Amino acid sequence: MNEVFDKEQAPKEQARVEQDRKYILAFHKIFSINLNNLYERIKQSYGSFEAAWQAEEFPFRMGLTKKQTEAFVQLKKSIDPERLEEECFRKKINYVTRSEQRFPFLLLQISDIPCILYYCGEISLLANNCLAIVGSRQATVYGLKQARVFAEELSNNELTIVSGLARGIDAAAHEGALTGKGSTIAVLGAGLDELYPRENRRLFQRICEQGLALSEFPPGTKPLSHHFPIRNRIISGLSSGVFVIEAKARSGSLITCDLALEQGKEVFALPGVVTSPNSIGSLRLIQQGAKLVIYPQDILEELGYEYRAEVYNNQKAKIEDISKTEKRIYNLLSWEPVNIDLLLERNMGQEEMVLRILLELELKGLIKQLPGKYYVRV
Repeated sequence: MNEVFDKEQAPKEQARVEQDRKYILAFHKIFSINLNNLYERIKQSYGSFEAAWQAEEFPFRMGLTKKQTEAFVQLKKSIDPERLEEECFRKKINYVTRSEQRFPFLLLQISDIPCILYYCGEISLLANNCLAIVGSRQATVYGLKQARVFAEELSNNELTIVSGLARGIDAAAHEGALTGKGSTIAVLGAGLDELYPRENRRLFQRICEQGLALSEFPPGTKPLSHHFPIRNRIISGLSSGVFVIEAKARSGSLITCDLALEQGKEVFALPGVVTSPNSIGSLRLIQQGAKLVIYPQDILEELGYEYRAEVYNNQKAKIEDISKTEKRIYNLLSWEPVNIDLLLERNMGQEEMVLRILLELELKGLIKQLPGKYYVRV
């Protein structure tokens, strides 16, 4: 496990940190992530955030502009630290500050350290060894399939999967991890009460129940486009490496990879079809030295884990157990969608049999029907 906690703090220091929590929360409500840059200056200038909150000269001592000072004074009038904390808890949102022992040690090593993390779920997951899986929002069926399979297999091999809860590869990676024996961490680019995209609400609820959802943005923060590149440093910061599954030439996933390299982390990439726009980013990463990945064990071996092929073996056992006729139909399918018309063309005069076998294969969890009467392996 990664070292997450600092040395044991003295009881007096612990009491001060505990008392400061709600005042840090109040400052963060006003400054949001800009508090990251003021955090250490406030501690050095006042000794505690409680003292800073009560100090009338605070805006001048911190060198705020006239406009910033006016905004600070106005906003401060509407904020009661204790009520603000109670409001968070009513929304079932907890938080941890940079000064606390529970704050993840790995995030203390990155640039622009978050001053506070809001969370729902199991905070102890921050102590786990993690791998980030990121990729295209407009993922192909192949990409979604690989994200689920890799995440499940890596989860079964003691890695916690970190991603950003975006549609596409992120969501598929979270789903795969929840299917496995491990768990997953979602890092959001908005407040935890402003979920984006809405289509992932059920997945978000599952993560809160079985994993951990994190955000450095205060509750009520909308999912603005510039928030997502900002949160990527946390995704890479929590992880031993970043694995890219499908990325276009100009992709947010590549920003995460750049951040990972700056943090001294490994970068992995899954190759794709060279004619697909979704593959260009991944292939460029491989050209530039990212480790080419074909199987989950490629990542595990690089990170020093012994591979346990549970997902592969389970699927292999299912395939070996089907009849010759079922296997013939199964072999006509691939990871890319195949239309029913092609299957019927290859089995002329046997429409009823083909439809029956497709249904049986789907019930056995070997294939999946997509809209438009397309079928893929799972």
